[in-house]
Amino acid sequence: MEDTRSCRILAISDFDWKFGIRQRLDLGGYSDDELHFAASGLEGLAAAEQDPPDLIIYGLFTLDLDGYEFCRRLQWIPALQDVPVLLVGWISPKIVYPQAQRAGAAGYLHNTVHAQSLIVARNALLRGETYFPPEQEGQTAAVGEEAGSKVLVIDDNPAMGEIVHMILGRGRNDEVRYANSGPKGLAAARQNPPDLIISDIMMPGWDGFQTYHQIKMTSGLEHVPVLFQTAYARAYQTAQNLGASGCLMSPYKSQDLLAARDAALRGDTYYPMSGGEGR
Repeated sequence: MEDTRSCRILAISDFDWKFGIRQRLDLGGYSDDELHFAASGLEGLAAAEQDPPDLIIYGLFTLDLDGYEFCRRLQWIPALQDVPVLLVGWISPKIVYPQAQRAGAAGYLHNTVHAQSLIVARNALLRGETYFPPEQEGQTAAVGEEAGSKVLVIDDNPAMGEIVHMILGRGRNDEVRYANSGPKGLAAARQNPPDLIISDIMMPGWDGFQTYHQIKMTSGLEHVPVLFQTAYARAYQTAQNLGASGCLMSPYKSQDLLAARDAALRGDTYYPMSGGEGR
């Protein structure tokens, strides 16, 4: 059953959702939905309290509040206690469902690729139902149902962050957060130390190498492996000379990122252009 009434939706994510969510709603026949965006959980809470939406769509992991904590905090605000929250991410539903339900989320959208799945979830939540569909064959992550590692992506291009989020969330159940600059990445790492940092090299302000030095000089972060990604071959050798855990040349295949991630987390290095994986 479709819910044909238009609604006010607040979408919250570190990634740039402006085009993707709008396009999926339009394709699904809901071009009249009023769509607003926030780039962090705290910003989203403030926006929702000022002007309560009918539905909140929330990226499972953001730099300040993950989706579970956001749902819990939403319950502290009387005017927002009945606003349904749809979490979106690449982590296996078998891992997310129990935590999401305990936190008070109304649904979870795994791998939001098609407009149809977003519309089905939208309509269910607006009817007061929940959206936790059975996991379909082929959705299970390649490494089973164990929780993955915490990964921080630092890149001024949000599309690259989304690619890493998709590959590692789907392939390793990793929690992937995104920062669009070196200073923001360092602040995010200090606040919530990751297991792995993946940084672009060519960025405005601090480049990847400056960001690397700042990370390695920060107490509590000096042993966090840093993996570089770059489109510039000349930067590749510099990354290796610095002692980074690896470097990937963009564009790369998903299996290359998975291999580099696995090598870095077990203490190895990954420089495929220099003769393969390992020290």
